[in-house]
Amino acid sequence: MGSISEPPLFAYSIVVYSEDSQIFTARTRARLNRKRDLEPSELAQVSLIPKHAFQPAFSERFTRAAPTEQTFVKRPHLSSYSPVDNSSDASIAEELLREVEVCELLRRHPHPNIAVYNGGEVEEGRITGLRFQKYTEPLQRRLNPGHLGKCMFAASSQHLDHEWCSRIIEGVKDALYHLHTLGLIHNDLNPANIMLDANDSPVLIDFGSTRAIGQSLEDVGRTPGWYNFNVKTAETSNDLESLGEIDAWMRGITSDLKFDE
Repeated sequence: MGSISEPPLFAYSIVVYSEDSQIFTARTRARLNRKRDLEPSELAQVSLIPKHAFQPAFSERFTRAAPTEQTFVKRPHLSSYSPVDNSSDASIAEELLREVEVCELLRRHPHPNIAVYNGGEVEEGRITGLRFQKYTEPLQRRLNPGHLGKCMFAASSQHLDHEWCSRIIEGVKDALYHLHTLGLIHNDLNPANIMLDANDSPVLIDFGSTRAIGQSLEDVGRTPGWYNFNVKTAETSNDLESLGEIDAWMRGITSDLKFDE
């Protein structure tokens, strides 16, 4: 009988916070609890995150969004910023800029099942976020509010209306086909990246992992459990296999689930 492995020990949490209009990253040995604020004495390795590291310069060839309450603003995740690795100092900004390029292309070639991009939020000549039309809720939240694991949810989802499931899958498939005709692969299709609008129609969101067909997926973020770990390039089959996984997940066909979580 094999030995039982010990659970990993807690080392530290990464904290990102703002102070006087500046953004900082730090580490803390305290276990994070939203019910209380951290004291300055609990923070270590405090570093300023320079704006150029996560806010790329705005170009006039991009769309500038007008602020409105009816939009959702996607901002870059800063917990991956590393003040030690100077070589990737601006990698977060570069990834945001790459997503802007994709969204600008989709803005020129819209599709009813792809999120409407309203443009970049701009402050002091830098892009601080991406504004999209606001939708009702993610498919993940609608179907799985209890956050069950993929297999556990699938085993309990056989009561879902199959006609409704088919309509969701067909809508997403149409969005993917449109994306593919533009030479792009989404690469991170999962229930959290499919929104439902006011008419319960599916809308594809989140293009941070989108790459041109044939491009390398090295260092591209994808969601475990919804893609083939062995695939290292952007191919149409990436999206279609992920869509098949979502279909099996919704219909409760556990035998058709392929990807490990």
